[in-house]
Amino acid sequence: MKDQDLFSEDHEATYCPEDNKIRLYVGHLPRPEYDALRAEGWTSTPKQSKAGQGEFAAVWSTRREDTAQSYAGFIGDEDTGPTDRAADRAERFGGYRDNRRADANERADKYDEGPSVHGYQNKAKAVRAADRHDRHADRALDNWSKAEYWQTRTAGVISHALYVSEPGVRMGRIKKLEKEERSEKKGLETYRINFGLWKKVQAMTDPEKAFKHAYYLANTGGSGYGYHHPRPETATEYMKEHGTSLYSLLTYEPDPITGHEAAALWLDGCQKPTGTSRYLRHVELRLAYENQMLEAQGGRAAAVDMIPGGWIGNKQIQKVNKSNATGRVVSVDVWGESNLYTAESGYKEREKRPVLVKIETERLAPDAYRAPTEEEQTGFEAAKKARKASKPKVSFINPTLEAAQKLQEKWNTEAAETDKGNNYPRKPGEVYECTQARYSGIYKDSKTTITQDGIKLRVYAPGWSRIAGIVVLTDKKQKPLPAELLTPIPAPVEEEQAPEPEAIPETATVKQAEMVLS
Repeated sequence: MKDQDLFSEDHEATYCPEDNKIRLYVGHLPRPEYDALRAEGWTSTPKQSKAGQGEFAAVWSTRREDTAQSYAGFIGDEDTGPTDRAADRAERFGGYRDNRRADANERADKYDEGPSVHGYQNKAKAVRAADRHDRHADRALDNWSKAEYWQTRTAGVISHALYVSEPGVRMGRIKKLEKEERSEKKGLETYRINFGLWKKVQAMTDPEKAFKHAYYLANTGGSGYGYHHPRPETATEYMKEHGTSLYSLLTYEPDPITGHEAAALWLDGCQKPTGTSRYLRHVELRLAYENQMLEAQGGRAAAVDMIPGGWIGNKQIQKVNKSNATGRVVSVDVWGESNLYTAESGYKEREKRPVLVKIETERLAPDAYRAPTEEEQTGFEAAKKARKASKPKVSFINPTLEAAQKLQEKWNTEAAETDKGNNYPRKPGEVYECTQARYSGIYKDSKTTITQDGIKLRVYAPGWSRIAGIVVLTDKKQKPLPAELLTPIPAPVEEEQAPEPEAIPETATVKQAEMVLS
């Protein structure tokens, strides 16, 4: 609704989807209104105003949209796009540059025309004339420096205008908008669920049941903050001034609120969920605009249906990775080459090995991908089968508890030998018994698999300070481990040392010494 104190037929408001900015053309404003606009995030841009009108610009938000409508009544389309504005700025900066160069040349000419020696009978006049002559040189240099600055600004404005319109940069904006769209939809769904749950609490006839459900909802963290006690006379001074959470009010010992009071506080001022919002509609419109502009520029490789066996440049795709959220191809894996230190050499020598390298595809041009020919696809499938056949067969075993205990003891012994002399030796690992569901719920960085002698085992590795523990699933079929895998490490055999020769007494005779040495 328009504020009659701000609205005027002379005011104009526009929106440009390219830079997502609202612009106000309102002329000269009183100081209080000017300060209010600045506090709300509007920037004064008088140099960019059209027909000499005062201009304010700000990134779109629902609050700023309301402000623009209160001044102009409605928001129209912006005629001058970012590219045109960049051209205007470049032209204006070019004028600044030319002015500074002209000033610099003028000062340089005055310096050259002045005498090199100032001979006056009055010393003070001579000093002032010499200083004035030198100031022409200083100001000429200063203006040349300013001209160089405006030359750089002009190049920067043109470069930025070209950069923001590049298809790859536009694809980045689309990804950000899609993330905002998903976040807003998730927030709206959460609000819808909470609204329905609090409505149910409000409709409950049993006070104890209502309190129990309100306590649960308030304890989940979705209730927010800033609620005031319905009976101010029993609240603390801090609660009266700042408010608090519903959880604090429900657990406030002097005078806890009821479940129905908590529901009334939460629902006060809340609107019935509609499944959409002004912000969501704005993001959807921006996405439609950016996708249409991207399509006009030729599109991106992310929209291409890539398959393993195709080509990115001269690299054949081994695996295609798609986003779970958008379904687009976000990256592909191709064969590359590593040149890393090897463990076999004690990390002293490098060895080149083939490895899979990830290539991001969302910002590539659509012609970066080439579909494989029938012959190339056949060769790719044959090479894939050959690599699979050449790999040693690995058996995934869920061991019995007895076998897991024996192998764990073997691992602990090996680690103890390795950690001898270490200031921080690792703690022995333990066998973990759990269900498949419990193991799947463990944090991903704490669980892994270890392959040893063709056997793959589940392990739990809570940190570097403890040896990984073997996991035994209690609700899955268990199998014994091969005997050779459980063979303990033989204890090191100490070499027998020859007995030390018997000491010869200092007072021994020659015959006694000969007997000892023999």
